[in-house]
Amino acid sequence: MDVVAKDGTRLHVIEQGRGDAVLWLQGLNAPASAWAVQLAHFAQSYRGIAPDARGVGKSDAPPGPYTTRQMADDALAVMDALQLEKAHIVGLSLGGATAQELTLKAPERVRSLALLSSFAAQDPRGRALLHAWRELYPRAIPELRHAWENQAYAWLFTAAFWRKEANVRAALRFAQSQPPQSPQGFVGQVDAALSHDTRDRLGRIDVPTLMIHGAIDQLSPISNGEELARLIPGAQLVVLDTGHAVNIEAQRAVNNALRGLWTRVP
Repeated sequence: MDVVAKDGTRLHVIEQGRGDAVLWLQGLNAPASAWAVQLAHFAQSYRGIAPDARGVGKSDAPPGPYTTRQMADDALAVMDALQLEKAHIVGLSLGGATAQELTLKAPERVRSLALLSSFAAQDPRGRALLHAWRELYPRAIPELRHAWENQAYAWLFTAAFWRKEANVRAALRFAQSQPPQSPQGFVGQVDAALSHDTRDRLGRIDVPTLMIHGAIDQLSPISNGEELARLIPGAQLVVLDTGHAVNIEAQRAVNNALRGLWTRVP
C-alpha cells in the first residue's frame, strides 16, 4: 500500500502478520524489504509495518536535503494512515535516528523503542565516510553499481560473514533484486544522517528502550551504542559479535532480544 506524507511524498509500505503493531524503520540505502527475515519471523504474533523511507525503494525521492525529523513525520503519517494508536518502534542505523525523533515528538504513540546499530550523532570518522559516499554514489550509479554494492557490503558485514560464500551470494542477490536508489534519494538520506543530533534531548525519552549493537560495527562503532544507552534513561544495551547489519548476521539473538523487550511491555 501507499501512504502520502505531509508534503505530498508517496511512501510505499509493506504490511505482514497480525497482533500488536511493530513499525520497522530501515537505514541508509535500504528498502523496507531488508526487514524480510524479521517480518516473516514475527508474522504469527505481531503485525509488522515497514515503510520504504523517502528516497529509497518504491517510495518517492523528492529533492533533499532530508532530515530525521521529517522522516519521523513520515513514519507518523504511516501510523495515522493505518490507524495505529501505538506501536513498538524498531530502527536500524538511520532508521534508528528517525525512531529517536519519532519518540521525542510523539512518545504517546510508542510502546517500546529498539535502536539497532544506531547513533545519537555522527562521529568524525562516520561523517568523513558519509561525505565521501555523498560524492561517490551519484558517479557510481548505475554504471558501477556492482562495485558500489561490493564495497558497501564490505562495510556492512564482518570478515567472518564474508568467509561464508553462501552468505555473500544471498546478500548480493538481494541487493541486485532491488531497484537502485536514485542519487537524489541517496544524497537526501545522507544529509539526514549528517544533520541528526539528539544528544541534548535523549534524556526526555521515557519508554522501554533497547539498544542492540555489533561489537565490530565499522559504520556505527560500539561507542555510539554506549552513548545512546548512557543518554536514554533506563535503556538496556545488548552487544553482539557482529558488524553493522546485526539483524542479518545475528538473526536469532536480535529476534530474541526484541521479543524479550516486547513481552515486558504492558
